[in-house]
Amino acid sequence: MANSDKEILITPNRGQSALPEVKYVGSGNDPITSKVLDDNTISFESGTNQLFTIGTNVTSGNIFTVSDVSGVPSIAVNANGRIDLARYKGSVNVGYNRNTTDKTLAVTGKIHITNPIGNSDRAEIHFGEEGVVTGTGSMYIGYDGPNKGGNENYWFVRNESNTDVLTATYGGAVGIRTVNPRTMLHLTGGHTTTQFRMTLPSASNGGGSGDIHMQMWVSEGNRTWDAGGIGMNVSNYNTVTFPTASNSSDNGWFPRLNSSIGAAYIRFIPNGGYMSFSTVNNDGTAYRDQVSIRYGCLGVNVVPSGSYRIQVQGDVNVTGKYYVNGQEASGLPTQDNKTRGSYLVSDGSNGAFWQYPGQIAQSTGVDSWRYRSLITHGYISGGYKGSQPWRSMNKTWHHNDTTMYTGEQVDRAASYCDGTWSDFNGYIHGTVNSYAGNSSHTSSYNLHTGICRNQGDGRFSQYSYGYEGDNPRTVMGYNVTGGWQMNAGRNDCGCATAQKEQAGYITGGGSSTTNKLHFATEIMYNTNNSGDSGDFVAGCGMETRSYFSWRNSSQKYIQHSNDSWSNQGFAGNNRGWCKALPTKWGHFYIGTSNNVTTPIRKVRGSDGSAISSYNRSRAAGEENMEMGQDWGYKLGDFDGQQNNHTEKWDYSNDSITTMGFATRPKGHYGQSSAACSSAAGAVTVTRNT
Repeated sequence: MANSDKEILITPNRGQSALPEVKYVGSGNDPITSKVLDDNTISFESGTNQLFTIGTNVTSGNIFTVSDVSGVPSIAVNANGRIDLARYKGSVNVGYNRNTTDKTLAVTGKIHITNPIGNSDRAEIHFGEEGVVTGTGSMYIGYDGPNKGGNENYWFVRNESNTDVLTATYGGAVGIRTVNPRTMLHLTGGHTTTQFRMTLPSASNGGGSGDIHMQMWVSEGNRTWDAGGIGMNVSNYNTVTFPTASNSSDNGWFPRLNSSIGAAYIRFIPNGGYMSFSTVNNDGTAYRDQVSIRYGCLGVNVVPSGSYRIQVQGDVNVTGKYYVNGQEASGLPTQDNKTRGSYLVSDGSNGAFWQYPGQIAQSTGVDSWRYRSLITHGYISGGYKGSQPWRSMNKTWHHNDTTMYTGEQVDRAASYCDGTWSDFNGYIHGTVNSYAGNSSHTSSYNLHTGICRNQGDGRFSQYSYGYEGDNPRTVMGYNVTGGWQMNAGRNDCGCATAQKEQAGYITGGGSSTTNKLHFATEIMYNTNNSGDSGDFVAGCGMETRSYFSWRNSSQKYIQHSNDSWSNQGFAGNNRGWCKALPTKWGHFYIGTSNNVTTPIRKVRGSDGSAISSYNRSRAAGEENMEMGQDWGYKLGDFDGQQNNHTEKWDYSNDSITTMGFATRPKGHYGQSSAACSSAAGAVTVTRNT
């Protein structure tokens, strides 16, 4: 094995049985021999193994072959033009790639397939089975262009029957089992099979509810030929892997795909123009056709007949307003705790309303704040002179500015007291039968007759509510104290009336607990704490709020809608001595300094902001303020001593007029710190006991 071994040895073997050959020897002494076979084929061999051959017959058989160690051709070129690569075993690797392959054909780079020049045959790739390499194949893909136009210019996948399974147009439309898709995605199938599904696998479902499916279909098995639908966790009858026709075990319509959760689906039924909405609960309970649309009508739990645009089987709860022809429907008006004790009144074609005091016709607009009742008279009760509290009561007729003494009607004498009033009764809170001292007692009198009432004192039974069957402990949402009696003894507390809500607020005077007297049931409750227990409190009830001012300079309001308290300095340096005159004109009046002063402020009732400030002509405090419809009265005050000085306050121009004897309270000379109330004669006459 040296350079001396190198040679080319030609052996002609002329006249011999052995084959002519040429031997090529290198320094490795591993020669390659080329032999001329009897049929003139040249065979290149290494040892006893044939490497490749070159034949002379160009009309049949192989004219060139490359074989492996066993002699099996890896490359064969047939005279008919066919070239076999790895026909019997092995693999073919095409393109620059350092790796070996375990695939029959591996291509690195791009592949270009085209039809022959001048040939209309399509460029196709065929897939066969069981070694069959002829015919159309079990499935094949190809390109039909570029000589087709528009929507027919497509890439296709076909089965052995030349039926299109999947197509794509030049414009980008995709068709499944259609040669001519008319939308970006077009599916064509058979009865029950024309459907598609989107699935969130259980492994990707962080909610832990298993597979989640959304499915759409046309043509419904065992139901309709022409209907379709879309649904969550529901199938169109066939549930097994496409394209088998095996039904679900229950053979039910629209079975659930995941039995651990519910389902929801919509069906579109064009025969008759019908839509239905159905659901299935997690336990499998089906609620079919809950909502239906048919003949331009909507049905809830009923298939609409067309007689009505909306048909409902079952109860309907409307939380908002209901309108007919753009007008709010005149059904029952709002029913809540504020309407307890009211009664329904008809206003003819204008509808019905709950009877509030003074309302005689809904159409006249008397349901507004100012005109919900028309105040005609009022009362002043209790008060004191020196250290003597009174049981007296005076009634003032506002139309002629006349005050009449009605006797010692209050069941207990009262000084430094205040009161609230409903549409039918007045209440004095903290009556004690002495000049000073705390009391939880409430006295009451009829606003029509002015006569003291002897019912509803502190006695309270949890079974006696005024309205049978309604437990105020739960229905009203407050802690019940009982009867008219407050939960705490008070002295010079603050009181305010919420007229629209028909409730009275009492706070301060020794306790920060806020009592709320519900007028319709005449039951006392505890509502939100005011946060201030101080005495000498001025209270004033307006449309939506009630305002309170304490001697300790604290000033707050309570919102009638939710009984919430908020701080607000609405009355300057008021210390609770100077009382407030409420109005139904959107404002109120209150002194802004200490006792026996002249400064007055006009305050907006909706937000507590100052409208104007001025001085009255006469200093006073501890006033007895009585609200009227268009004007109000100050019936006695303290100007250094208790007196019966009386003034008329006009809401329209803020004028204050000193009144004479006819308007002054009578029965005693001098009274202040009394309780006042207002009433509508047209209302009180309807309940005169």
